[in-house]
Amino acid sequence: MIRHLKHEEIDKRAWDVRLERCAIPWWYGRSWVLDAASPGWEALVDEATGAQMALPWRKRFGIAYLHQPFLLQRIGVFGGDPQAFLAAVPKRFRYADIYLNAGEVGSPDHTVRISEQQNFELDLNARIDALRKAYSENLRRNLKKAGGNELTDEPNADVEEVLSFLIGSEQFKRWGVDARRIACMQRIVRGAQERGDGFAVTVRAGRVLVAGAYFVKAGGRLIFLKGLANEQGRNLRAMPMLIDRVIEAHAGASLILDFAGSNDEDLARFYRGFGAQRAVYLRSVINRLPPLVRNLKP
Repeated sequence: MIRHLKHEEIDKRAWDVRLERCAIPWWYGRSWVLDAASPGWEALVDEATGAQMALPWRKRFGIAYLHQPFLLQRIGVFGGDPQAFLAAVPKRFRYADIYLNAGEVGSPDHTVRISEQQNFELDLNARIDALRKAYSENLRRNLKKAGGNELTDEPNADVEEVLSFLIGSEQFKRWGVDARRIACMQRIVRGAQERGDGFAVTVRAGRVLVAGAYFVKAGGRLIFLKGLANEQGRNLRAMPMLIDRVIEAHAGASLILDFAGSNDEDLARFYRGFGAQRAVYLRSVINRLPPLVRNLKP
């Protein structure tokens, strides 16, 4: 039976044990990651089967709703049937826009809409020459250009420098990354670094930082959690070089490089250029708002 647990009722040690027993023990579902991303999160748990789903929530205009925390690609269902868990979402959550693992899901009722999202994944368990052989011609040209630009990469860079680089970037301003999401990112990345879950990588032109990224290595996956190049870095093809060097460093390992997206066609093309394959996960929108305000998102 699926039970709804308030935050104080969640046995986080048992939660993490159940997660590790899943076919893919997604790093996003670890209790500390959820604490960092959405303090006060609640949960749905089926202790008989070990299946579980996180419920990150907040309130706006007096309406409690579920949301997808910044940097977390998915919040479950871990080890169970998505349809059964969606049907068990407590009625007090009048709205939800959340991302789930892939599965066969029909809408439990007319208030739920399901759509596919795309991820890109690359199996790193091969020699580097074999992996590079699968690169697109365009990517090879960009790497050749990067090689002539006197760029240097730092495989274990300073995390705080990378965070500052991301926060101060033109992209974060253009994307409207607000203070709440920045604080969320800082908690997650610093927590991962403290636990040895990840590492930062940078590329410089001379002494100038032109690209930076943070990767998480956990659960058989190498997750490209967040990264970008500034305008100079884009002109110098710094990001293709950064990712290529990470692939080189992990070639032959039993790891999946998880690009953590994207539905954006330009980014999708970029990730495909490394030989990454498309994978599907699910977006679920639940709208239980009254008819007069149903088209308004909290």
